[in-house]
Formats: sequence, structure tokens, C-alpha cells
Amino acid sequence: MRIATAKEMIQSRTMQKSVNVAIIDVGSNSIKLLVVRKNIRNGNLESLYSKTLETRISSGISFDPPKISDSAMSAGVQSVRELCDQAVCYKPLEIRIVATSAVRDAVNGSEFNKQIELATGLNVQVLEGEQEARAIGRGLSCDPQIKTSEKFMQIDLGGGSLECILFNCDSIVQATSLALGAVRITEHFISDPTQPLRREVEKSIQNHVTKLIKNEGLLETPYLGSLIATGGAVTVTRGILAARDNTALEEYSPMISLLQIRELKAELISLPLSERVKIKSLPTARADILPAALITIEQLMHLMGHKQLIHSQYNLRYGIALDILQAIKYS
Repeated sequence: MRIATAKEMIQSRTMQKSVNVAIIDVGSNSIKLLVVRKNIRNGNLESLYSKTLETRISSGISFDPPKISDSAMSAGVQSVRELCDQAVCYKPLEIRIVATSAVRDAVNGSEFNKQIELATGLNVQVLEGEQEARAIGRGLSCDPQIKTSEKFMQIDLGGGSLECILFNCDSIVQATSLALGAVRITEHFISDPTQPLRREVEKSIQNHVTKLIKNEGLLETPYLGSLIATGGAVTVTRGILAARDNTALEEYSPMISLLQIRELKAELISLPLSERVKIKSLPTARADILPAALITIEQLMHLMGHKQLIHSQYNLRYGIALDILQAIKYS
């Protein structure tokens, strides 16, 4: 009888056992970690651990030229190193660091990446706009509540950019990245984010959003059913609504109406920053940019005729994890 070699036994265990992978997403307004594994029974991705550090590296992203400041660079490197240390506890087969809008646009983005590589020993994968949008779309495909939807549009609003992805029968038919991130819009249009927002500033943001969406031809695309939203601004919005209902975020309905967006926006823009930060479940680090985010989301929903959106927490990190696990499967 043939006895299996040690190598064959290890390979066999690898095929039968779930593999852990970790993704660190260096975003414009926060740096996030997700550790997942694939359920060998149903094929779904299971989250083992997630962590968000509100580290904004994108201050100055709207300047010419855009640049990551020394202090933001130092804080960003420290956050990535901290998340790497946490990820190692789960013994992942791979830790992948990806960076998006703030790093790809910054003139010193490569210097930031080198510092991360020196601190962690890991390379940074900088995603181009369309790459980011498509990875976000693949992440959304992991959401069980979305799998029943044939036609829909997904938006992902971050600090530096807004990704718009159109789906038809599980296929991405269009993926667009727009310079409409909440930090970018705030820096460009709001001279003093500590004060209530004037109506003329809100109108300027609305006009800018309309212009960019029209320029991409998104209004010429036939209506594709539901609107699915991911990203920190929508997560925070759902969290605020849940807190006011004395409900945990996960238990609160993922459906958020245009009216709820509009009412929360009106409330926030009427308040100075010192009052906004007192709102339950609104992180202090996001209180200055959430008004711009809600104006952007509201205007997009209005332009495209959506009366509600569905919040999903399956995002870019899930898409990158899915890519890694598929590569392992076929390697």
C-alpha cells in the first residue's frame, strides 16, 4: 500500500481546511483590516475579525499637487503596522495591503508605500480607479442579501473618490471612479467645516456632483433596479439612525430612504462642528465630512431616481479576499 508523503499530507490538509487571509485597506479617511476565511460547506466568506482605525491620510488631497503630509504619513504607517500585528494572530496565509484614492493621487504616494514596506516587510498594491471599483463590485457579490438581485447599481463613497458600479445578471457592465470623495469635496468647497453650511455652498456641491455624473454618462444608462451602497459614510448614517431607534446597527434595517438621507443632511449642515460631534454614533473623525458625503449621496439618488438605498457591509476588502482565495484554489 502506498503511503502518502509529508508534502502530500500537508497539501491534502490545505485543500480540506479553510484558509485565512487578511486585507488591510489604506483608505483616504480610515485604515481598515479584515480577516476572512471561506466556508468549505457553502462557499461563503466568513469574517473572523475586522478593525477600523480612523486615520485620515488624505488631508490636502484636493490641493495642487495633492500630497500626503508628514504627520499623516507617520500616522498611516503606524496604523498599518498595528493592523498587521493584529492580523498575524489569525495566522493568515497572506496579508495583502491595498491603497486607494489618496495614495494613488498623491505626488509622494510612492514614498508612503516605501515606509509601509520598511515597517511591515509587505508590498503595497495601489489600485487604479477602475480596479478599485471592480474589486468593490466583487466584494458585493459575497453579500447573501444581494445575490438575489439581477440588476442593480452600487455606489461606494470614500474620502477620496466615489465608485459607481452597474451590475446585470452578476456581471459588472460598467465601473467608474469619480473624484467625489467626502474629504476631497469638503476641502474643495467648505472653507470652514467647523461652521454650519451655507445654502450657496450646498448648491455648489450639488452642481459639481451633477456635472461629474453627467460627464461620465451615468444618467444615460438605463435604470438598473436597486441602489446598493457601501462605504464609511453610509455605515455611519445607518449607525446614527439605528442609535436613534435604540437598535444595534446590525439589527437595524439596511434600507435607508432618500427622505432619511435628506433629513439627516439638513440637520447636520445646520449645526456647527462642536454640536455635530455630540450626535450619538457619529465618530468625531467623520463629523466634519459627513455633511458633504450626504449632499453627494442625496444628489446622486435624486438624479438617478432612487427613493431608497440598501446598505451592504461587503466591500473592497471582501473583493480582494475573494481574489486571493480564488488564486489559492487554482494555484
